[in-house]
Amino acid sequence: MADSADIAYENEQFSMSIRLKNRIRNRLPETGFCYNCGEPVKTGLFCDGDCREDYEKRERFGQINTDNV
Repeated sequence: MADSADIAYENEQFSMSIRLKNRIRNRLPETGFCYNCGEPVKTGLFCDGDCREDYEKRERFGQINTDNV
């Protein structure tokens, strides 16, 4: 038989799965230019993996910085 901790854990897991399914993801539109360096690109959002990683790091750092203000 499940105790209250087991039930609470199951409820939390269920709630988390619903929140993850319903989250809104902001997608960047394709502009023809790399979002990191501004170079022209034929398809996609970034000219290469390094630019993508740099952009993602900057975005994460910006979110952390603004959350702490």
